Amino acid sequence: MQSNELDNRRKALAVNIGKNSIAILSSANRNYRSRDVENPFRQESDFLYMTGISEPNLINVIYTKNNRVHTVLFRDNTSTQEKIWEGSRLTNKEIKKKYGFSEIYNYEQYHEKIESLLKGKDRVFMEFNINPKLDTFVNKNFLKLGRTKKKNIIPLSQVTQKLRLIKSNYEINQIKKAAEVSIEAHMNAMKKATPGIYEYELDAEIKYIFNKNNMHFAYMSIVGSGKNACILHYIKNNDKLKNNELVLIDAAAENEGYASDITRTFPANGKFTKEQALIYDIVLNAQEQVIKNVKPGTNWKEIHAITVKEISLGLIKLKLLPNDLNKVIENKLYQEFFMHKTGHWLGLDVHDVGEYENVTFVPGMVITVEPGIYINSSNKNVPKKWRGIGIRIEDDVLVTKKGNQVLTKKLPKKKDEIELLCNQKT
Repeated sequence: MQSNELDNRRKALAVNIGKNSIAILSSANRNYRSRDVENPFRQESDFLYMTGISEPNLINVIYTKNNRVHTVLFRDNTSTQEKIWEGSRLTNKEIKKKYGFSEIYNYEQYHEKIESLLKGKDRVFMEFNINPKLDTFVNKNFLKLGRTKKKNIIPLSQVTQKLRLIKSNYEINQIKKAAEVSIEAHMNAMKKATPGIYEYELDAEIKYIFNKNNMHFAYMSIVGSGKNACILHYIKNNDKLKNNELVLIDAAAENEGYASDITRTFPANGKFTKEQALIYDIVLNAQEQVIKNVKPGTNWKEIHAITVKEISLGLIKLKLLPNDLNKVIENKLYQEFFMHKTGHWLGLDVHDVGEYENVTFVPGMVITVEPGIYINSSNKNVPKKWRGIGIRIEDDVLVTKKGNQVLTKKLPKKKDEIELLCNQKT
């Protein structure tokens, strides 16, 4: 990450917290799968946003002095034991040059240094429960200065969620790169899919593409075939694909901490049935109508209303809902088949930070658009021919000055394009 990108973020944070305030951030902790077997390390998102460093056991302090933003890092140099087992990390000198810190101290010095930095400060911005020992230390020392926790220690997220909402060109490019790899993974899975193989085999094909491009998965992949496509967060991925069933894949890569998020639904045998095609067209139409309306000045409430209207109209036409649009919407009868929101923010977290109420879209925001219809196999209120059909279509959309840019546009979603891709066996 370029140091000027980090400089801009730190300056924005300093402006938002005020001159007599201080921000204290903690890195994520090591996460263990079992005993001494570690999971891959994933940095705490706000810490990564402000430092660019993906290491555990770090503290970062940001404050303003003499109209200059100061950034202090506390970390330990690589121990002899770590060098043997894990290899060397960057030196403090290399870290300072690469990431632009004002000062770097050994981790054990944070008590002395932070106690000094707290003097004269009116407010502390930090997130609790990441580093309990630091929480106790700051709270205790700030109270010594006559400050109360309720009034003067403020969640850092109140500031960072606003800063992270609008992406820089650097961030947009990172998301685009993640999306490109995700597209390749989805296309690979569609080509490999055939009745008789297991969901986890497609999951493996997806993760192969991620690994080949030195990326991690942004979230646990959903590979749901048949009735499993109606389970919103299905991650067992252990059923066999059957003929004439659909496969819903919700999977995406993470690039340098930045997530993409894509869902496609396709026929296991490469050909939609009549009923599947009719439901698919309703979902696709809803998504296309929403994307047309993603632009500066619109908001989540407006685009969700479009999704609800289009899905309701489509299901009414198929006689799966009563023939009264107003009644269907007012009584939320559509929720039997569409029970989630139209989308979410996207960034360092796949469900990125940011308010949803009273937020108007502006250029630089990145969202997902993901309408769906799910007709549970046990739903006795609908004719049997519709049961077990679950369809979701999800794309990543950047709000631009003139409208929007679909970052995942290269991944086919028209029925004929989907069928053509599914029949390109490799």
